[in-house]
Amino acid sequence: MKTFRFDDSKSQWVEEKEHLLSQDICIFLDDEQEIIYLWKGVKTSKKRFKKAYQQIKELISNFPELNLHFMMVEENFPIQIQEKLDSMLEQAMKERSSVLLFSRFITIRIYFISLLGAIIFPILNILNLSTSLLWTTSDGNYEVTNKIFHLWIIYSKILIMITSIFFLINLIIGIIEVENQAIVFSIAGLLVCVGLFIYLDFDIYLFLFQEGSTLTNYIILKRDILFFLLINIFSISVFQIPNFYKFISFLKKYRKFIF
Repeated sequence: MKTFRFDDSKSQWVEEKEHLLSQDICIFLDDEQEIIYLWKGVKTSKKRFKKAYQQIKELISNFPELNLHFMMVEENFPIQIQEKLDSMLEQAMKERSSVLLFSRFITIRIYFISLLGAIIFPILNILNLSTSLLWTTSDGNYEVTNKIFHLWIIYSKILIMITSIFFLINLIIGIIEVENQAIVFSIAGLLVCVGLFIYLDFDIYLFLFQEGSTLTNYIILKRDILFFLLINIFSISVFQIPNFYKFISFLKKYRKFIF
């Protein structure tokens, strides 16, 4: 007995040995009886079912020598198939108690990758900004060339833009899956990213350059750099802490559907 799930992203049938969700479409292949049973979850859309149905009919017609019989069964499957279906739906049945809000394999995996990106890139941004602590020091001030300073700002703005893209993806998925927590965290992340981008856009006006600064070399007070870093770290923490919590809880709840 083999089970195949219809994969929308690949538009083909892939073997599934463990889990089924309530929006899945699958077939059970009874090798001994040479019968194919088609099953669809309660959340399956008519469009997806029609597409899957046409594909399985075409597949059977392409192999007439196999003498396979095709059956659509809404309920009362043969005992052996019903037991396997119940076993594979066990995780889906737990949705009611564990409140699994994501109902699609593709959105689960995309959200996982995007959420991970929304966590990693802000950390890279903090690391980039923290390189200012390695600048040359003199009399309690930091000295930096204009080229390094501008690259420092540009790299940070790029990392913020990438982070914003990940938050936008998370927001779209949250809306699709009607996951309020994902929506709120994504909006918060987007707002903070927009604020940080506008803040960094002040460029050379972020700091009051000290006496001795030139067009090619800037002298900045240490406390100004430290204050600047604290603002960025605090702002990023506003969405980073909730997102990290979301990532851990999401991984615990959906890890079986991700890997």
